[in-house]
Amino acid sequence: MLDESALGEQTTAWLAADMKFTFIVWGPPSHGPRSQVLARELGIESLHFVRAGARRGVLSAPFRYMYQAFETLRRLWRERPQVVFVQSPPSLAVLSVYVYCRMTGASYLIDAHSAALLQRVWMWPRWLHRILIASAITTIVTNEHFAAQIQADGGHAFVLRDVPSRFGKQSTYPLHGKFNIAIVNTFADDEPLEEMLAAAKELTDVEFYITGKKQHARAEVLALAPANVHFTDFLPDDAYYALLDGVDGVMCLTTRQHTMQRGACEALSLGKPIITSDSHLLRSYFERGAVHVSNQRESIREGILRLRTGLDRYQAEILDLREERRREWQQKKQALAGLIAAKRMP
Repeated sequence: MLDESALGEQTTAWLAADMKFTFIVWGPPSHGPRSQVLARELGIESLHFVRAGARRGVLSAPFRYMYQAFETLRRLWRERPQVVFVQSPPSLAVLSVYVYCRMTGASYLIDAHSAALLQRVWMWPRWLHRILIASAITTIVTNEHFAAQIQADGGHAFVLRDVPSRFGKQSTYPLHGKFNIAIVNTFADDEPLEEMLAAAKELTDVEFYITGKKQHARAEVLALAPANVHFTDFLPDDAYYALLDGVDGVMCLTTRQHTMQRGACEALSLGKPIITSDSHLLRSYFERGAVHVSNQRESIREGILRLRTGLDRYQAEILDLREERRREWQQKKQALAGLIAAKRMP
């Protein structure tokens, strides 16, 4: 029988020693948690977060992108990697890596997050998008829907729903109740926060901890929060993972189809039961140890009660699922290494 842990060590050693790798992410570390985990699990030490200040908006975008493109090419030219992983969006990050690879004969892989394939702005112009997709060794996506989209555009797709990670001993986060739920939240449009707050209002004996920068929240939404809801504001990694590790369950909801939930993946890695949306992707990946709900108040409330009533069962199931997903990741890692070796083989 194949030893998955040994296989993982062999794959990581192959990636780290046989050729030089670099991982490019445009933006701060908070914009690339999945890419950080992927780089770490593959043994890629050269991970660059290429930033261009904190200004946002259409007027500043051309200047930011010009700087990031120049800085990406400068760093790649200095390091001369043979294989580059690049996070998308933005698509201009992929274009910059493509230019480097055309100049040097290197190869690249795209780590495509949901927005890269859901928002048209990141696929425009289409002719250029197709060239970038077709020229990559593969585009890493979270589901078969996106894989079909990539293949229709002439590229190779690699389905990787999650990269299970391991966390060391966490510090403690101050919790207030006998039953505590963390809500992983960024105040984005696809997060049904108002429905979650309405459900929380009916569960006065449950304490809720909502993450995310409060500056991104609408004042009228914050005003809806009952006394048992605590907005944590932005949390550093140590405090964030301590929160997830300390609560009884982690809730991550989205109204978007075909969208993986990073917070639910982190909860799985920490061995915490999950409450998440009832989409095909989320139901198939978090098939045990999770309660799936519609994004409506009543369903959310019932899901929380179901988790609390069956907490021991959900806890046992999530630990079992975590081991299964770790074994799957070892197989995926080997397959990814095989794709790279085949492309780079003389």
